[in-house]
Order: sequence, then C-alpha cells, then structure tokens
Amino acid sequence: MEIDEVAARVVRSYWALLLVMTVLPLVLVGLAMSGREPPYTAGTRLQASSRATDAAPGDAGVSIVVSQVKAFATSENLLGGVLRQQHLDRSTVKTAKAIGVTGLGTSTVVELSVKDRDPDVARRLADAIGAAVVTEINESNQGSIRQQMDDIDKRVRTLEKRLGPLSRRAGAQPNPDIGAANERERVQAELTDLRSNRSDLQTQLSSAGTASVVQPAVQAPRTNPVVMTAAIAGLVGLVGGILIAVVTETARPTIPGQRRVARRLGVPLLGWVDRGPEQLADLGRRVQLAVKKEGVGRVAVVGAPGPLPPGVVSSIASAVYGDGTKVVTARPGDDAPDGDGDGGKGGPSPNSSGAGGRKSGTAVARAGGGTAVMTKKSEISPSEIGQAVPAHRLCHVHAFEEIDPGSDDAVGVVVVVGPVTRAAGLETVRDLVAASGWPLLGVVAASRKIKG
Repeated sequence: MEIDEVAARVVRSYWALLLVMTVLPLVLVGLAMSGREPPYTAGTRLQASSRATDAAPGDAGVSIVVSQVKAFATSENLLGGVLRQQHLDRSTVKTAKAIGVTGLGTSTVVELSVKDRDPDVARRLADAIGAAVVTEINESNQGSIRQQMDDIDKRVRTLEKRLGPLSRRAGAQPNPDIGAANERERVQAELTDLRSNRSDLQTQLSSAGTASVVQPAVQAPRTNPVVMTAAIAGLVGLVGGILIAVVTETARPTIPGQRRVARRLGVPLLGWVDRGPEQLADLGRRVQLAVKKEGVGRVAVVGAPGPLPPGVVSSIASAVYGDGTKVVTARPGDDAPDGDGDGGKGGPSPNSSGAGGRKSGTAVARAGGGTAVMTKKSEISPSEIGQAVPAHRLCHVHAFEEIDPGSDDAVGVVVVVGPVTRAAGLETVRDLVAASGWPLLGVVAASRKIKG
C-alpha cells in the first residue's frame, strides 16, 4: 500500500474526526487558561564547573552538567532549607516544578530559572537556590579531597610534636637513646609520605574545578503561555485523532478515490455522473463503448454496496441514451396514437393519413420501462414512404433492483462509487459478478458521498 493512499484513507474518511480532535483541545485549553495571570520568571547563571575538560565532550558533557544542576536544585532538602531561609510559604513540590535549567552552548555555564506569581519572590528564590546549588556542587567535587587533606594535616601536626622529643633523646650525650633514634627515623619517613600525599591531593583539588555564580538573578520578560499550550494541546489531539482513525481503518478498511477503486476492480473509470453536461456526455459515450465491446444489451447500475438513489441511475441513463431520436420508416395503414404503434415495445411509428399523401408522424425513442426520452415531430414526404432507415439498437439502463433475473438478455455491470468506498463494498461487487457471470464494464465516479 502506498503512503499517499494511507494518508488519503485517513484524511478523506476521518477529516471530521481529525478536525474535532484538533480544535476541541485547543479551544478548551485556551478557555481554561485565558483568565489566568502568567507567572513571573527570574533567571541566574551558574558556572557549574571551572574545568575545561567538562566542556570537551560537547552536547553530552553539557547534558551531564545540566542534569547535575537540576538534580541539586530540585532536591527536597535544598529547597526546604532555601524556603525556610527566605521565610516563604511555598510548597517544595510546586517550587521544584517551577525550576528550569538550560545549557548555554557547549560551555559549563547553565541558566537556572524560577517561576512565581510574585516577581520579587521569583528573583529571591533564583538567587538563593543558585547559591545553594553552587555550595552543593563544590562540596560534591571537593569535599572528600578537603577532608583527606584535613586528616593529613592533623596527622602531620601530631607527628611533628613527637619528632622534637625523639630527636633530643636520640642525640643525648654521653648515652644516646637508640630506640628513640629508630622511632625518629620512622616518624620522619611517615611525615615525608604524608606531605607527598598532601601535595597530590592539592593537585587534585586544583583540577577539580570550582562552581560559582556568574550572574545574579534577573527578571525575564513576561510571556503568555496560552498560545503555545493551546497549540501543543491541538497537536496532541490531532495525534490522538490519527491513532483513532488508524485503528478504525484497520478494523473497517476503505479505499479513497474513485480511480483507486477502478484499479482494484481491474476496470476503467468511465467518467463522472455529477460534473456537468460535458462530463455526462463523455460518460455516456464511454458506457456505450464498453457495452459495444462486451456485446451486452442491458446495463445494471449497482452501488458499492447498497441501492443507488433514483437520480443517479436516471443521470447515467440519460447520458447513455443521448438525444434518443430514431427515425422509423412510415408504413401505410399504421394508425397508433402518439406514435405507439408497436404494441408498447419501444419502437415509434408515425401516424398515417392515407396513401399517396404527405404523412405527419411522431418518432419516439423509449428508454425502457415506458419512459420516453425524446419526441420529435417530422413531416414524411411520399417519396420517403417505404425507404428503410437503419435504427441503432438502444441499450437499456436499469438499477440492479429492476433487473429480471429470468431474462435472457446479456447484462453488463457498472459500479457507482463516491470519494470513499469500503473494501467490503468491492467484495460485494465481485461476488455479484462471480454469481451472475455478467461482465464488469467499469466504474462511474460521484463527487459526493452517495446516499441511497
């Protein structure tokens, strides 16, 4: 199945559903938010890390930094402390939802924004949360290193206090303390190792980076989110409508377009029944050609599925009959009123007024069922009496419901379809053709949905 056919099936069959599913959420969201006051927004910029290596990975590194700042900024403990410090009666959950963090390019600088109904509260919260996040990041990056350095400094001071007495005892004269000398050597070796470790930790601390506040909180211009929110709601509704249409189409498939129906049935599209006289005349010619090709005498017009309105059948019949005029040779002695001298068999006969004189008659071509298509008055000269004029065989057009199953006439089938046709309707037509053995002449298109 082609992509354009899938799109046509969804749009042509379910355009009303898609329209409602798009417009209704848009209107409801617009009405719900029309009376609300848009919140104020204050934003501050933070240097999440001063290490150049954090920005090296590009977008992946920025995503990590943004996620880290967002995690700290929305934590329950941090927000609770900030709200208590600022003496604000705000819920930590709602405040967390009002916090946004975005990256600025590929740098480690991020923008932290806070929304609130009070502009001053929004600015104060942005400043306080930014400062608290910087403290948390520095503590996370440097806290363990500083703790290790503090432990080393304590141990160094303790060893230095022991080193003096040990040195004096080891250098006492005339009896130096050999044990004190050995202990002094051990303490000096430990001090050397500790100082080396502290130097390594100092290097790590300098490379760990330091977070800082780059820009204090600034009030952002107010924006009305009604339009954007309504547009998103309309888009979500449209997607939901498409899903409903796809599920429905899967359960009850349709075929969009009259030409696709003709291709499915393997027959030509004969023409249009409701596009003006020119198209109707072209339809009549094509039906006549199809009738001549198949050698049938009658045409059964069927829907796909169901009976057709009488107006549709009449339009097709009038297109096939054309002007309906047949000139029949006048026969002396025929006297039938209104030209119906053939016993109602559809063959017109002129009225005679005596042999040898000019005859005045009415030639009537009948479209079956006793309906005259056209009546023509003519003057027949005596010289024309007895001259045979060939009459074209008239192909009768009927609705399928009017066809006599017991008739021996060869019947051809013409299918009338609208813009969208159910696949089950095509199966009904195929079953009819298979059961009757009648040839399928073609498809006649209608611009609007057919209501029988």
